[in-house]
Amino acid sequence: MDEEAPGEPGGVGDWVVESSRSLGVGGTTVGYDRLTRPDGERAGAGWVEHRASVAIVARHEGDVLFVEEYRPRLRETVLTCPVGSAEREESLAAAGRRELREETGYEAEHVEVLAEHYPVAWLRSTRGAVFADGLRRVGQDLDDSEFVDVHRVPVEEALDRALNGEGPRTAWTLLPLLLAREGDLL
Repeated sequence: MDEEAPGEPGGVGDWVVESSRSLGVGGTTVGYDRLTRPDGERAGAGWVEHRASVAIVARHEGDVLFVEEYRPRLRETVLTCPVGSAEREESLAAAGRRELREETGYEAEHVEVLAEHYPVAWLRSTRGAVFADGLRRVGQDLDDSEFVDVHRVPVEEALDRALNGEGPRTAWTLLPLLLAREGDLL
């Protein structure tokens, strides 16, 4: 990791973490930091740390695979690219391959990580945008708590479906689709 050079007084590098509290539950840690800002004022910042995750753009015979499922935290049914968490020590590419197979029932011949980013500022975990193709049907392997329907959306409609969605679910799908299109993969 690159070490940051000290900033000018009152600059970006002058934040000081005065205290931090956290609680780990399962594979997730929730925390709150008390900070001193560059201007000397005190502030607080909450954060969540979880395993890395992936969002998969899977192309199959002129279509993109989407999953439809009820998201209890959102209290609504959403249509998105398949998403999921990486297992301990699992690469983003391996997580994308596994999540695609589990959620959609398709196995990919080719998997490529398009980008890795922080999806939201308060989340101390990265998300990988993964592209998969060369798919063959092998059957879903859902967890007992997962209820997922798979939809094949024509490539030319996929981006419109993400753009015209409502709420946070568009980010789960929009960025990976844009990256795949930019890479001439869709």
